[in-house]
Amino acid sequence: MPYKRLSIVRNLDGFLSDSAVQRALTAESGILFVSGSPLALRLHFELQYKAAPDTRFCYICERPELLLPDIQAEAFVCSFAVTDMFPNIQDRKTLIAQKPEVLESLYDKHIPGFVTATDLSRHLLEIEFASRAAAAPVSDPVVDMAALAPDWKDLSASVSAVSAAVMEAIRQDKYESIRPALSGLNAGFQTFLDQSYFAALHASHVLGPRSVNKILPYLSFKHTAEDKVALIVVDGMAYWQYLVLREKLMAEGVTPSDSAIFAWLPTITMLSRQAIFRGDEPVLDYKQNPASEEKLWTAWWTAKGIPSSDIIYSYGDAEPDTWSTTRRLTMVSVTLDEVMHISEAPDLLLACTEAWARHFARTITSLWQKGFTIYITTDHGNALSTGTGTLTSAEKTHLFQDGSRGARHLIYEAEAPMLEFLSNHGPESFLVHDNWLAYRGEQAFNKAGKRQITHGGSHLLEVAIPFIKVQ
Repeated sequence: MPYKRLSIVRNLDGFLSDSAVQRALTAESGILFVSGSPLALRLHFELQYKAAPDTRFCYICERPELLLPDIQAEAFVCSFAVTDMFPNIQDRKTLIAQKPEVLESLYDKHIPGFVTATDLSRHLLEIEFASRAAAAPVSDPVVDMAALAPDWKDLSASVSAVSAAVMEAIRQDKYESIRPALSGLNAGFQTFLDQSYFAALHASHVLGPRSVNKILPYLSFKHTAEDKVALIVVDGMAYWQYLVLREKLMAEGVTPSDSAIFAWLPTITMLSRQAIFRGDEPVLDYKQNPASEEKLWTAWWTAKGIPSSDIIYSYGDAEPDTWSTTRRLTMVSVTLDEVMHISEAPDLLLACTEAWARHFARTITSLWQKGFTIYITTDHGNALSTGTGTLTSAEKTHLFQDGSRGARHLIYEAEAPMLEFLSNHGPESFLVHDNWLAYRGEQAFNKAGKRQITHGGSHLLEVAIPFIKVQ
C-alpha cells in the first residue's frame, strides 16, 4: 500500500476524540488529529492540509463515507476502537475510561489469556501504585517564572532560565498562568533590546556570534578547510523548543553546549534566515527559497577555498547518504515552522515538538558519529499572539513588497506612511527602526481576539534564539 500522509478514522467508541488522547498520540507519532463535521474537515483539507505538505494528519469522523471522493482518495480509511488493542479484556467500559498513559502501561504488560473485570482492576491498581512510586516532585513554573530576575546582559543564561519555565508551564497546562509574569520579563527584555540589539549586530564574531548574521563568519574563523562542519537551521524553533530537543539529544548520549544569540529583526524568514546564509546583513531585494539559500551557502564556502564538491545544502529532515563525505554541510528543517503556523495553543506545539525532536535527535546523533562538529540554530522563535484588528485597505497601500507585512511586523518603503500609522495607533506597542516596526508584546495584526502562534515581532521568545554546538 502506498504511503499516505492523511488518515481518516471512523471513531467507533469516541476514544480518539479525547483531546488528551490526541495530544499523547501527537507527541508519540507527530500526527495531527482533527475532528469535526464533513464541512469542517473539507475546510481544513483545503486551507491547512494542502498548506503543510510535510505534516501528517488524521481526520476523526463518525461517517467517513460523507467526505467527498477527492479527500478519500488522498487518505487511508479505517475504523478504530480502543478495545481492538485489548481483545482479551472483558470489561470494555472500564478500559475505555482509562487515560492514555494508563493504557500504554497496560498494553506494555502483554497480559496473556482472558482478562476478567477483577483481573483488570488488579492490573490497574498495580499501574497506579507504580506511577505514584515513580513520580518525583515537580517544580511549579508559575512560582519559578515569578521568581526570575534575569540579567539580560547574560543572554544565554537568562533565556535558558525563562525558556525552561515556559516549557514546564506548557507541560503542566499552566501557560496561561505564567503569561503575566512572562509579559513583565519581556518588558525588561525590550529595554535591553533598545540599548544593546543594534550594536550587537556589528559586534566581533571572534568569541562567538551575537546575532545570526555573524554565524558564518564565526564558523570560517573557527574551522580549517579540513574540518567537517554541519550547520543545522531549524525554522521557527523557540528556545524552549530547543530544550525539548536537548532532552532527546542527552538521551542519545550527546551533550550540547548551549548559548543564545539574536535573530534578525523583524523576525521573519526572508530576513533572518537570509542573514544566516549571507553571513551579513540581509537585503529586501531577495527571493526566499531553498535555491537562494543553497546559492548563498555554496558561494560563501567556495570563496573560502572549499571545493563545491565538498559543500552540501539539504532542505528537509532526512539524512542523505552522501553527508559522510562532505566538509561543509547545512540542513534546513521546516517541520516545526509548519506546525507552528497551524497551532493556536502551546500544548499542541509542544506535542508536535516532542515527536519531531525524538526523530531529529537521531539524525543529529548520526552526524555526530560521522565526525561532524555540529551547530544548531534557528532563524527566529515564535510567540503566542492575540489579534487587535486587521489593517485597513489604506494602511496596506504602502505595504506591497514581499515580506513587507506579517502578523507582527510592517516594513515600509518610505518613512512618512509609517509615521502616519504610528500616529494613529500609538508607538508604545512597537519597536521602530529605520523603515520598519514590530510588535513588542503579544499583539498581532489579526482579527480582534484571534489567537495565533507566529513570529515577526520583537518578543523575547522570537528574538533570543539558540546557537548550540555539538562536538
